[in-house]
Amino acid sequence: MLPVRVTGGPGGWRAGPALRVGAAVLAGVALSLAFPGPDLGPVALVALVPLLLAIETLPPRRAAALGYLTGLVFFGLLILWIPTEFLSWTGVAGWLAWIALCVTQACSVAAFAALVPACRRLGPWRVALLPACWATFELLRAHAPLGGFPWGILGVSQHGGGPLLPLARVVGVYGLSAVIVAANLAVAAGVRALARTLAARGSGARPGWRALGPVLAWPALAVALALCGTLAPAPPPASGPPLQLAVIQAGLVGGHGLDRGASTEAVFSNHVDRTEALGAPRPDLVIWGEGSVDEDPLSNPDRLERIRRAARRAGAPLLVGATTAAGDGHYATEALLFTQSGELADRYRKRRLVPFGEYVPMSWLMGRVLPVTREGVPFDKIPGERLEPMVADGVRVGTIICWESAYAEDARTLAREGAQLVVVATNNASFGEGPASRQHLASSQLRAVEEGRTLVQAAVSGSSAIIGPDGVAHQQTGLYQQVTIRAAVAPRGGLTLYARFGRGIEWALAALAAASVLIALLPWTRRRIAAEPAARPPGLPEPAIGSSQEHQEHAASARPTEEPAGR
Repeated sequence: MLPVRVTGGPGGWRAGPALRVGAAVLAGVALSLAFPGPDLGPVALVALVPLLLAIETLPPRRAAALGYLTGLVFFGLLILWIPTEFLSWTGVAGWLAWIALCVTQACSVAAFAALVPACRRLGPWRVALLPACWATFELLRAHAPLGGFPWGILGVSQHGGGPLLPLARVVGVYGLSAVIVAANLAVAAGVRALARTLAARGSGARPGWRALGPVLAWPALAVALALCGTLAPAPPPASGPPLQLAVIQAGLVGGHGLDRGASTEAVFSNHVDRTEALGAPRPDLVIWGEGSVDEDPLSNPDRLERIRRAARRAGAPLLVGATTAAGDGHYATEALLFTQSGELADRYRKRRLVPFGEYVPMSWLMGRVLPVTREGVPFDKIPGERLEPMVADGVRVGTIICWESAYAEDARTLAREGAQLVVVATNNASFGEGPASRQHLASSQLRAVEEGRTLVQAAVSGSSAIIGPDGVAHQQTGLYQQVTIRAAVAPRGGLTLYARFGRGIEWALAALAAASVLIALLPWTRRRIAAEPAARPPGLPEPAIGSSQEHQEHAASARPTEEPAGR
């Protein structure tokens, strides 16, 4: 039988090691359930509670170990599609990549978990500071190493709607993550308060209203946090007449791993045929996904002529995705905007390339140690530098490519530069039929809410959708469908609070996180807190000091470190 004991001590819960490990695993599973594929977004509001209860009275190192376990389980389940779909053709190399990502990404959960008991001296103030730590760790792992991995950002779990999602227009996805973590902390505090009250009743004491207050206050705070998005302002109003859009999805199932995303003559022809078949009403803009053109149309006369003919027959500008020659044997991923007459009007070169998908980091070494990395990526693509809207039919269209939609600052920059509409051109064929495509679409839904813009996700293989400023995905397509989406989309010119102040909000979160770390590490705070007896609500029994090895470890961790003589 697992050793479990409930006491009136500082944390409220006392549990054996096996139960704590189980709680850490449960938290990791619950976090993964909040994202596509299970997509149970509300679970995120309580997913961390088992971990928080398990680590409350532990020394920071042991708390970090349990947090690391939670992170391993979470990311292991969330990105299982990497070895089973995206890199399935590489065999062992795909599983090694999955392990490497899980091992590195789980560090953020471990660091957060270490701070939970380390900041215990702050009492209720932890609910304000610790969420900023979680959000800051997400920001760090989203940008480093190798450009980061902005997958599994907790705020994205709310993409499906609900009362919390509109708050993204104010604080962005990282602020949304902080609010979700604050709700988890409040629920965990309420559980601990209830445990202390039950322990007091079990010992014959009668807790007063002061003891019962936290039992009611903490859950009330959790509910308030979950509903605070209802206070967010509405998205900016339309700034002009609707733009008639046609989104072409005409990819094919074929190949394996990265090869499934390779452009082919058939894929290109499918897009041309569907564009030429467009009838009334005449579209104002036709959009093809990333890699819809199998060869560089700017150096292939046949491809260029067929694009020009498709634009003329559609009677509309044409935005296509292509791999283009970048000189000296290099290539780039670009979105090319052609006019109604088929002339090149503007272009955007993808800035954030996918490691081991579009380039091989340290290729001079990786190509020798793991030759399979060069089999899937025979050449490194060249990143772009410019990020600004293109103009189509008088409307400023901000374009980003593929997983750039997972970076909140890119869409924010486009909105601040005047984009009235955001387009995400992607391929996603190499994602296979797993949840990766839906996880990608979820990030785009957050970008639409953050910027108060309609976002058009145009995928060669799916999922494509028209996402409103409220985050709702309309006309969402399935994977590997041949389909044309027609929609009237209103351009919007105003800025949300997040678009205006998003960078400042993220810096504020980082500042709060830095303050939390300093409080946890500065030795003078340890000496001061150790010298002050912990306040205890009247009527509650003294904790059984010495009756638990775990409690003794907690007391030892709070004891000030003796300085060497003579200092």
